[in-house]
Amino acid sequence: MNLLFEIGTEELPAAYVPRALADLERLAAERLEAARLSFEKIETYATPRRLALVVRGLPETSARVEEERRGPPERAAFKDGQPTPAATGFARKAGVKVADLTVKDGYVWARVVHEGEPTARILPELLAGLVRDLPAPKKMIWGAGDGPFVRPVRWLVARLDGEVLPVEVFNVAAGKTSRGHRFLAPGEVEVDADSYRDALYRTHVVAEVSQRRERVVLETATLALSEGYEAVLPEDLVEEVTHLVEWPVAVMGSFSQRYLELPDEVLATVMIQHQRFFPVRVPEGRLTNRFIGVSGHQPPDLDVVRSGYEQVLEGRIYDAYFFWTEDLKTPLAEHHEKLAGINFQRGLGTMADKAGRVREAAASLAVRLPLDENVLREAAALFKADLPTQMVYEFPELEGVMARAYAEKQGIDARVARALEDAVRPTGPDAPLPETAEGALLAVLDRADTLVGFFHLGKKPSGSADPYGLRRAAAGLVRILGRTGWDLPLEDVLEAAAEAYRARGLEVSPETVSAARAFAEERLESLLTEAGLPTLAVRAAQKAPTVYGQMLRARLVYELMQRPEFAELTRLYKRAANLASQSESDREPDPAHFETEEEARLFEALKPTRQAVAELLERGASLLPPWDPAAPLPQVDLTPLAEPLAQILALAGALDPFMDHVLVMVDDPAVRENRLALLRGVRDALGELGALELLGA
Repeated sequence: MNLLFEIGTEELPAAYVPRALADLERLAAERLEAARLSFEKIETYATPRRLALVVRGLPETSARVEEERRGPPERAAFKDGQPTPAATGFARKAGVKVADLTVKDGYVWARVVHEGEPTARILPELLAGLVRDLPAPKKMIWGAGDGPFVRPVRWLVARLDGEVLPVEVFNVAAGKTSRGHRFLAPGEVEVDADSYRDALYRTHVVAEVSQRRERVVLETATLALSEGYEAVLPEDLVEEVTHLVEWPVAVMGSFSQRYLELPDEVLATVMIQHQRFFPVRVPEGRLTNRFIGVSGHQPPDLDVVRSGYEQVLEGRIYDAYFFWTEDLKTPLAEHHEKLAGINFQRGLGTMADKAGRVREAAASLAVRLPLDENVLREAAALFKADLPTQMVYEFPELEGVMARAYAEKQGIDARVARALEDAVRPTGPDAPLPETAEGALLAVLDRADTLVGFFHLGKKPSGSADPYGLRRAAAGLVRILGRTGWDLPLEDVLEAAAEAYRARGLEVSPETVSAARAFAEERLESLLTEAGLPTLAVRAAQKAPTVYGQMLRARLVYELMQRPEFAELTRLYKRAANLASQSESDREPDPAHFETEEEARLFEALKPTRQAVAELLERGASLLPPWDPAAPLPQVDLTPLAEPLAQILALAGALDPFMDHVLVMVDDPAVRENRLALLRGVRDALGELGALELLGA
């Protein structure tokens, strides 16, 4: 048996539809299973006016099941061989006779049989429950208090093979007819599980999401190609447009050539973010003065649609062009002075104060990094200068982009201009990272300033709440440091930000810096575990001071963890490290104090182990150069690591007999300290990889 269930609504929010389809399929599968109804597969369909599912291969009745249900203890159920109220009550509740109760393991048991029910009898309430319980960020009530649902429900279809099921929700009774396109084929159309997709297609409704997405892309790309151009097809926009229309029709429009003076990013932002239009460019080149909109309607004269599109876009682009020309009348340095009028955060000053702190922190760290200090100095002097511009006020997503564009237009060094754009990157969890070292340092210190400042004010994220975007700031910070691979400890970056605050009279404590570092490391741990590294491997590597050092060691420890011999080495290492902690001396082992062969063997094994650890780190760095911790783990051939890995694991062969046969804590202080020195050597050699004591049993 095949089921069709459709929820017809007013136009749904485009962003909600993918989530709604996933939730609808999940809820349906869970509730069918709970109702003991097997099925072959579930298909989902959606347009802006409907959510639907087809369930194929349903049985005629639910499955028959038997279960044993435990009741009260035997001594409470029977007295002198006669059933007590406890026994009769349990039997009544289980739906069996008292005579059918059995005794096992000191308890009374009932064998309960659930006979199968007709599927057609189960489904109506099950389907009604799907409508009532479908999650949504916000739901509404309409009419005479109907709902709540994400949008008003206007019709329902519920057919099990040819039978209409008596489903009623929100005063809407299910039938056998759906609705065609609102304008191209208004009215009802009869549908069932087998005819659903094709019947709707004949009424100008493409119900299958993947088919509609493919049509959006194909129509847009083909139309651009027919004019000798190339359509820009961002995946997010394709997804959104797919859920905005039922019958995609691509329409090309144009705008005045003079607007091409605007940077491509401005044109694209206006078209994509504000009008949902696809930009059109010369193949591998700049944007043209054409665009493509996807209409959900196909009137006899598409020129009407085209004209409407051009009029609404003209207004938005004209505004952007006005902002562009007005902003360019003022040098970028003068825009920068206006930062004093923009508040950053109460207690932390203005955006001018923030830019000044970042500039001072950058100057203190620049000498330690491979960058051009002149470029950095000029970029730092203009850091966030585009924030007060009219363009960024109207289009905040263009921050950084406009700093670069205005700088280039005003004749500022192109390297400085590029650094200004990089200084705001990344703008999101998957957004590109800075490409220039100067921009990367400004971006790092911008985020460090935010973390240190808000932690100083005690405004740490609580639970899932993060009103100041501190998790985003920390993620950006560690992503940049990981990708650059700078030999710049995270502690030093945050301390430089704290010093800039102190220089301006705000006493940031060392505890605040430590808390900010721990918070940033938590974000790094989250990114690396999401990428596939075990949590323990990541935590073991946190001893490394730099972000890239932690990433590299976590990856190498992960390689060690996959060797079967590593568990034994970890066990021995933990014993050795525990004993070594009982001595604060830093002297080297002296062979003159050896009394056993095991001591000599362990001593001889220490040097090649240190060399193997150093070689492992060196080879690992060459095979795994700095990468973005938010990206998937680099897929490289790590075969060259086999030799140093084997040498490290071989240490167990010398450490095991030492731990088994040598008494470390002897009375003779010279011998005791010498044996502790051997264990410190083990701890320090392997400790270069990380806190291995966190691993293993």
